[in-house]
Amino acid sequence: MSDQIEVFGFEKEEIKDGMYEKYKGKKGQTDRIAIIYTDPKAMFAGSQIHYKDKFFLCKKGKCCEVLGPPKWRMGSVVIKYYTDKLGNLKKPFAYELYPWIFSERTFLKLKNTNSEFSLASHDIKVSCTNEEFQHLDITPCNESIWTAKEVLKKTILEGARSIWDFVKKSIATNMSIEDINELLGIVGTTTDPTQTLDLGDVLEQV
Repeated sequence: MSDQIEVFGFEKEEIKDGMYEKYKGKKGQTDRIAIIYTDPKAMFAGSQIHYKDKFFLCKKGKCCEVLGPPKWRMGSVVIKYYTDKLGNLKKPFAYELYPWIFSERTFLKLKNTNSEFSLASHDIKVSCTNEEFQHLDITPCNESIWTAKEVLKKTILEGARSIWDFVKKSIATNMSIEDINELLGIVGTTTDPTQTLDLGDVLEQV
């Protein structure tokens, strides 16, 4: 039998159909996290998108006429340390890696924090004020734990590689123009393309 073939029953927990649980803030819980990167100039993946039943990539056509201007949706890989509810580290040291998909609003908060405390060298504490729409308060920490030791950093970067691929695929669906028109109900119908949908908080959902 090949070394790559395993034998197991229903107790195996790692099989998840290629999916990863996405990071989300929880109300009443402060998390200590950090953005994982190999290049600080490539910490995020993102694109302009629309939302109608699903997030999909903007094609600069009828989607904009019907749904209004596109908005950015982006993501990164984050490390979430094991902490108490106040974000204080637990012992022994442990962590989990997650894909994090978020909106323009969260990105601007990260950008503002980064302007004074580089997120390439600082962890952050994240507190959630609205769990449904992922409204988050972000506070910089004094240091970055995951980059402090080269061995730990290397292990985390290796673990993040496949999650980064998942992040890029999870921003939005890449639909054809024909499929977008069908989703919007403007194929073979008299649907008014000037109808607009106020995305607002909808785009805050991840």
